[in-house]
Amino acid sequence: MARLAALITAAGTHIYVDTSFLMWMTKIGSESRRQLISWLQTNCNGRVHVPIWAAHEYLKHHVAGTIANELAEKTSEVADLVGRTYSYFRPFIDEPYGEGAEDPAAIRAATRAALNALERLVSTSRQWHKSYQKHANEVIAFINDTSPETTTIYDYFPQLGTLGAGRFVGSIPPGFQDRRKKGASADGDANSSEDGLAGSNRYGDLVFWKELLDHARLAGAAAVIVLTNDRKNDWHLGRSHTVDIDASLLALRKTWKPVPRTHPMLVVEAKQAANIDQVELLDSPYLAALLRGVAENEVRAFADVAIIPDGPEAETERARRAKTIEERLSADAMKIVTAAAENGYLFPDGAVVSNSPAAFRRALFESRTAVGERGEALLEEVRASVEARQPLRDIITQDKLDGLDHKELTRIARELHDRVVRAEPGFGEALTDMLSLLDILPENTAGCFYLGFLSSMYLERETNASRLPPVSPVAQLLFASQAKPYAANAVANVRRRLADNDRTPLYLPSVDLPPVSAVLDIESDSPGLDQLRSLRIAGVEVLTAAQQDEALRLSTLFDLDRSISGDAIVRKACELFALPTEQIELPDAFAQTYSLTETIGFKRPVDVAIPKEQSVAG
Repeated sequence: MARLAALITAAGTHIYVDTSFLMWMTKIGSESRRQLISWLQTNCNGRVHVPIWAAHEYLKHHVAGTIANELAEKTSEVADLVGRTYSYFRPFIDEPYGEGAEDPAAIRAATRAALNALERLVSTSRQWHKSYQKHANEVIAFINDTSPETTTIYDYFPQLGTLGAGRFVGSIPPGFQDRRKKGASADGDANSSEDGLAGSNRYGDLVFWKELLDHARLAGAAAVIVLTNDRKNDWHLGRSHTVDIDASLLALRKTWKPVPRTHPMLVVEAKQAANIDQVELLDSPYLAALLRGVAENEVRAFADVAIIPDGPEAETERARRAKTIEERLSADAMKIVTAAAENGYLFPDGAVVSNSPAAFRRALFESRTAVGERGEALLEEVRASVEARQPLRDIITQDKLDGLDHKELTRIARELHDRVVRAEPGFGEALTDMLSLLDILPENTAGCFYLGFLSSMYLERETNASRLPPVSPVAQLLFASQAKPYAANAVANVRRRLADNDRTPLYLPSVDLPPVSAVLDIESDSPGLDQLRSLRIAGVEVLTAAQQDEALRLSTLFDLDRSISGDAIVRKACELFALPTEQIELPDAFAQTYSLTETIGFKRPVDVAIPKEQSVAG
């Protein structure tokens, strides 16, 4: 393209426009045509010519109405196709065929839409003839401006038959492909085989070529460019299909005919007859590509009509099936998103996140290991959101959790709770905020987080042995969620793990929310107020009369003068031993006030447990 761009603007290069190019110029819009002519006049002034023979042939086509007639014929063909197509194919698209076949109703709708578009094309095309005269006038004006004042074509006619026939026998370009063109003989016989046919244009290309050479010789042209849309090989070099197209042209469209290369016999003749060193052929797409490269803003409309983009590739059955599957998956994904929104969830569960007994059993085991890089980053974002007072729902999003499975989500939640247990700063508030989100997270995701929190509360991280006592600053919030649908598998797995351990805490999490018995007892012979002697929870004594650890004595815990209500004592027990306060049975004894001895206190929580043989099976 760079070579041709330099050639077309060179002072010694003359440009000749043939009839096929003039016919094409008539078909395009006025603005596209104006841009082409304007560029040629500005950059090639005095070097653009329409030979008299090309003007003569154009005039014949103009009088005969060739372009309008061809368009009318093509339009009728399309109209006939549109009219016949749907009625023919309609019976065959009445039901789906094959697995994953598209809905016939959708095929029918798409077919009608395509045919309606063709009908609009037909309607528009039928209106074009009304503007034909305007287009033709503009092309004729271009011809009048660029036709030479003198011509030598009349000198060729006496010997034209003999000269042309000789060249045709030897397949000497140009025009030997036109040797079979029919015309009408002098007596009106269209099938006459005589050499001189009235109305035949078998020697038209030869006359154009000879006129071009004579004009170029007299003008002292060093090079010649022929603008032609003729693609017969009596102008071009052979029938080679080898295409070596510039990358810039392939960016415009993928399919290009071979780059026009002048037949070598034409190059030899041009050199001998007119001392022309170079002969190049340019059709409308390559001319547009050339001008687009040197003056894109000036020829935008012309390039747009000349370089016609590739049409859609024919869809293979495999591609159609893949497209159908993709559309179905997309529709299913949209249904999931819609369902999540209807259920009040922030987003739908990820495809790799499960909430099943088997999945959670594995997650409980694998969550003992450290979190991955993404999990660590998410935990830091969660902590930072608290410090920045940013809503946690802006952090726990579908994008942030995408690709994390149930095992990693459980591991992240367990790590968060563990950090709170270790009193690492900034995570306590984050844990509370996370718990508040569970009800609006999708069920599988919420279940994973709940499993992580519950397992951290009840189990040692490295071994999954019972943590005695269970530890969680949000224990009551976790207990409040035991019966929620997302928690069922988490509760079952933690409960089963605890039941398998040698010692279990006083309370095992349960979706049934069973009542927890708490029995207060007094010294039978104590003076004054009832003196507290015993508190049994789930049948296990949690008080000792002689507690040596002052921090566990009731008098210290309540900072009172040795009397306290039964309700307060039981609530403190729930705090120390991780018991659900809402599930404690409330006998009348809770409302009583009890006197305390100086040394009575709670047993060490680490010593209070139920042996395996006494624990409730999972």
